[in-house]
Amino acid sequence: MKYKLSFNLQNYKNYINILFFSTLGLSIFGCVMIFSVTSHTNNFIFFKKQIIAIIIGLLFCVLAYNFNLNLLKKLTYPLMIFGFILLISVFFFPARNGAHRWIKIPFFGNFQPSELIKVILVLFIAKYVDSHRSKIINYAKPLWILIVTVFIFCFLIMLQPDIGTPLLIITVLILTLFVSSFNIKKNTFLKIFSLFLIILILGIFSKPYRIARLKAMLNPWQYKATVGYQLIQSYLSLARGHFIGCGLGNGIFKEYYLPEAHTDFIFCMIGEELGFVGTTGVILVYTLICFLGLSIAYICCVNFKNFYGGLIVFGLTLNIVLQAYISIAMTVGLLPTKGIGLPFVSYGGSSIIVNFLSVGLILSIWRRSYK
Repeated sequence: MKYKLSFNLQNYKNYINILFFSTLGLSIFGCVMIFSVTSHTNNFIFFKKQIIAIIIGLLFCVLAYNFNLNLLKKLTYPLMIFGFILLISVFFFPARNGAHRWIKIPFFGNFQPSELIKVILVLFIAKYVDSHRSKIINYAKPLWILIVTVFIFCFLIMLQPDIGTPLLIITVLILTLFVSSFNIKKNTFLKIFSLFLIILILGIFSKPYRIARLKAMLNPWQYKATVGYQLIQSYLSLARGHFIGCGLGNGIFKEYYLPEAHTDFIFCMIGEELGFVGTTGVILVYTLICFLGLSIAYICCVNFKNFYGGLIVFGLTLNIVLQAYISIAMTVGLLPTKGIGLPFVSYGGSSIIVNFLSVGLILSIWRRSYK
């Protein structure tokens, strides 16, 4: 029996407002948490920078909301070239903590190109699949051109080194092909997935510290003095929060025990200070964003026949929510520890700006489709 989803388009107009204010609310909540987490240092530089990043992000959101999508489609390949140059240029800047991931921009600070690449590749995948949908079949040339192109960008990011972002990009690619290219058989999907899985495994085992993190995920107490330390402190901070937490500003793990509490492990601080209620609320907001984004993608493709726009919304939504779920899974020990923060919540100017840019594009696609 086949089921057909039906939507009230008037309600969808209201859902867009909910989507925007959900992301804005998360960013404001993130500022509150960053202020709380860094308050013991009496240095509010992170809080101030995050506010500036949100303002810049909102400006980009407005620009994206009013941008001509036909022009954006034409600019996709120039943006790909621009992104490729950015990924190459990071290796000409000094490394930070052993990684070449940032570009120093005068009067702005450090910018992480891989954040922008996630959006550019979504635009590329959407345009390419939309243009070659009838040709993307088993082992056809267009299919492998798409795969190889995405792999080149993933490879450059892995050299930085960064394994988390390529994993996210690959997942978005596979899911986009799954929902759009009906001529590709399941066996072909499995082979594509296996190919990327092999590449990722090689990437993991090429660095000893990645193997150590994988072992620590399975038994952090065995490595409590080294790679398992951060994960153990994450467990303890979450446990201390109980149901309603110890209160904003009253967390102790941020002071002495948990490194990077305002970035990759901010979810643990939410758990300690706001408890199960706070962490559940955050997860529910991301789930709401996921539902709204995927629903908008569906309605664009089915009701408005805007396949290109629907794929963009689908990919951008996955960029945000998959990163959120991966970050949460990492902090509770379901995935190896990795430098992946909570979208809109963790400290990070590049992430905030790019995520608001993504929201602006989603709003723009819906507005133009709805008209």
